[in-house]
Amino acid sequence: MKEILILCTSWAEDYWEADKVAPYPKTSVRSVEHLKNALPVPTIGVYIKQRERDFTNLSPCFLIVRNISENEKGEPLFDFHFATKVKGVTSLRFLSEIGGKRLFYTVPQQRVLKALRKFGIEPPAEWKMLLEEKIHPSWPDWIGKHFQEILQPISNQEYEDRVADILKALGFEVEQMGHKREGEYPDGIVYSRDFAIVYDCKNRSNYFLDAKDKRAMIRYVQYEKRRIREQRRIENVYFAFIADSFKEIIRNLGSIEKETLTKGALFTSEILLYVLYKKLSQGPRFLLVDFEELISGQIVTKETIDRVYGAPV
Repeated sequence: MKEILILCTSWAEDYWEADKVAPYPKTSVRSVEHLKNALPVPTIGVYIKQRERDFTNLSPCFLIVRNISENEKGEPLFDFHFATKVKGVTSLRFLSEIGGKRLFYTVPQQRVLKALRKFGIEPPAEWKMLLEEKIHPSWPDWIGKHFQEILQPISNQEYEDRVADILKALGFEVEQMGHKREGEYPDGIVYSRDFAIVYDCKNRSNYFLDAKDKRAMIRYVQYEKRRIREQRRIENVYFAFIADSFKEIIRNLGSIEKETLTKGALFTSEILLYVLYKKLSQGPRFLLVDFEELISGQIVTKETIDRVYGAPV
């Protein structure tokens, strides 16, 4: 049974009536994170009462959430499209039928549809269509089980191997080091015809770049940059950290860039898989040379990838 996402607000009396990205500060996306695999998601935006603002007499709105992401603090962001108002019922009456007291949550579709029928409301076609079984798979369905294991608890060596496999699948030549070679080396280097990236894997959540890791990456980049230019004749060299997730935008990243005169980036496991999805779904239209545009001194997001490689169809 499909779920319908409920988003609540008291920010403005017409808040749901225009496409935007709705932030929910001081909350966690955990309770609805599973919906990322089912995007776009049928959603109803309702108005609630908070402090002196009471918009519960306003009609809810049919919405379509196109993306669910998080900001640098891990707070959820819902990118939604406004379909139409739920005319003929107030937010207060609608909520009394479906229940729920949180700012955002999911409700089984049968309960929502039963409430809409009670009020004599027919959902718009574009919204109702999302309740049907999807013909096109969600983006994670494009990716095989072997690659998706990077999102599961695995050993550090397995994590390094999965990262290397994903980078190879993207089209890079991968020189894997890490547990494959004794001594102090980065976990690997990827090469394309025009650029190379020195990368290090961190198999943990909320990874924070400490002084030790910063010094290690500076050594790696300074040495490997000279070697790559001498042996490969590649001038554009970058660095990257790949982790399950990052605690915040890492301040030490800038100091590495400054000391090595080398631009860097942060990739989460999920984001690396999202690039692979682009590769698999676009085929020959996917150009590895465009990957260089993702190296921008910060955490790479789905929005950045969509800007470089095009939004999902």
